Parts: sequence; structure tokens; C-alpha cells
Amino acid sequence: MPRVASRTRCQLRLQRIALPASIDSIDNLSEPEHDKTIAECTEELEICPNDVYALSLRGWAWSKKKRYDNAIADFDKALCWDPDRVDVLNNRGLAYSGKGEHLLAVADFTEAISRAPRHTDLHHFYFNRGRSRRLTGAYEDAIEDFNIALRLDDQYVKAYRLRGHSWADRGDYLRALADFDNAIRIGPGSADDFHNRGNAWVSLGKFRKAIKDFTRAIRLEPNNTDIAKTYNSRGIAWKRKGRYAKTLADYERALELDSNSAQRHAVLADFLATCPKSRYRDGARALMLISQASELADKCSADYLGCFASAYAAQGDFLSAIEYQEKALDLAMNQEEVEDMLLYIESYKTHVPCLDKPPSWRDWWS
Repeated sequence: MPRVASRTRCQLRLQRIALPASIDSIDNLSEPEHDKTIAECTEELEICPNDVYALSLRGWAWSKKKRYDNAIADFDKALCWDPDRVDVLNNRGLAYSGKGEHLLAVADFTEAISRAPRHTDLHHFYFNRGRSRRLTGAYEDAIEDFNIALRLDDQYVKAYRLRGHSWADRGDYLRALADFDNAIRIGPGSADDFHNRGNAWVSLGKFRKAIKDFTRAIRLEPNNTDIAKTYNSRGIAWKRKGRYAKTLADYERALELDSNSAQRHAVLADFLATCPKSRYRDGARALMLISQASELADKCSADYLGCFASAYAAQGDFLSAIEYQEKALDLAMNQEEVEDMLLYIESYKTHVPCLDKPPSWRDWWS
């Protein structure tokens, strides 16, 4: 009798929760609620192991907890009982994507699309496949999927957003800009949307417009750790315009907000070591920051070694600069990097530090 009562409670609970079309589109449940869902679905499955809905729902909850192997195991079982469940195929694809297995994710999304050409969530399936294709570097295919998703739903903000990123991946910044415009227009615009459009403006050399968008993003989320990336991007725009005091202020704020980031340390270190204006150079602090970046990243890449070299050169220690630049040379990824590093070494041999180029008059006014 207790078994029957338990199953009734579980069925009532399951009826109150709808299985989502996209795992990462539902964020209103807390960690304890996911745990409760898993426990109740497990209770149901002890009584009825072929309950596809309970398997699907538990798989979704595992995915929300980033326990992707558990999720995939539940989705596999659900598909064994009912191979036509396109929602399960889609959510298994999302779980594979969460694991970084994007080719397997694409296969699941493709199967979901082929099995349900008139499914109400078809635009989500195309979007999910496009996202995974982009992560494999198949930008053209990704863009085509986002195109279809937007034909099915022309108000799909996330599709505009990721298609914009895909255009940017291909170097087509004008089209990227148009998509980020649409995301802001429909949205009506999150901090990420303004950040993305700002980066497109930077790539197009329109620094004033970029700074305006980055500032909008910062005003929307001034103290969020994630907004550190926007301070960093605005700092880059200021640097391209030669406004080094503002550059330094933004890099410092980015590091303050995200003090455990190796990247924030490295960006500020590079600026302090290579700024064309001597008043902003500080080799000693640059050396400390790049050392901290290496510890945080648990590695010393060619870029980091090059930054060590620049920091030593800024202090007048050209022997150490040559030593570190030669170490970086051993890790160069292509001929262009090799040629640049050889020029740096020659410069250090003549006791001349390698500094960033001052902005052109066009950049100054852009």
C-alpha cells in the first residue's frame, strides 16, 4: 500500500512539470528542486522502469546539474522504449553539447529534425544544431541553421545573437552588426547584446560607437563579475584611440571584478609592459601580474612568455627579455609568429623595448 501511495505522489509531481524543449532555456528551478525531481523520478522508475516520461524528466534534471553522463544514460533508456521521442533526442543532443561532444550533439539534433518536420519546437532544434555546428567550426552550416530557425520564428533573439557571432567568426562584421542590432531591437537588449555589438564596432574600427555600447552594457550590470569582459573590451577600444588613462582604469576595474582570472591579469600586465606612453609603463608590476596569470592558468604559453619578456625589457633587463622571448619562440604556432618574435629578440639585443604602436590619426578620431 505505501508503494501505491508513493507512486501516486510521484505521478502528480511529474504531471506538474513539463519536459522542456531546451535544457538550458529553463532556469527557474533551484538545485534542491532538481534533486527533488531526480528523487521522485527514481521512485517512479523503481515501480515502472519503462516510464519514458520519468526517464526523460530525470535526464533533464541531471543535465541541469551538469551531470551529463547520467543524463545521457537516462535519455538512452528512454529512446530504447520510444525511439520517436524527438524531445528526448533534442535534450540528449544538448547533454552531448554540454560534454563538449558536439558532433554527437549534431547527430541527435539532425535526427530530431528529420523525425519531426512539423514539430512545434523545430526552431529550437535548428538553433541547437547551429550552436553545436558553430562550436565545431562549421560556420556556414551553423549560419544556415540559424537562418531556418529565424524563418520559423523571426523574433528568436538567441538565433540572431549566435548568427551574429557566426558572422563575426567568418570576419563579416557588418552582418554580425545587423544581427546584434536585431537582438537589441527585439530584446530590448541585454548587457551581452550591447557588449557583442560593441565588439563588432571595434572590429570595424568604429571606436566611439563601440565605447558607447560597452558603456550601456556596464550600466545595465555595473557590479556583475561577467561585466569584467566588457570593461576589458572597452579598455581595448580606449587603447586603440590612444586614451591610455581610460584604458588603464578599465583594465584595473576588470581585474577588480574578476580577480581570479588569468586573462585579466595578463591583459593588464601586457599594457603596463608595452604602453607607448612611458608614464603608464610599470615593468615591475607587469612582471608580478604575468607571474600571477601563469599561476592561475597553470601554464606558461607563448603569449605569457612574450609578456614576461616585455616586462623585463620595460625594466631594462634585456638579457632576461631575450631569454624569455627565445622560450616563447620555441612555442610559436606559425611562421608569422616566428618572424615577429625574431624581430623582438633583435630589438632587445639593441636594448630597445618592443612597445605597442601609437594610434593613427584615423583611430584617434574614430
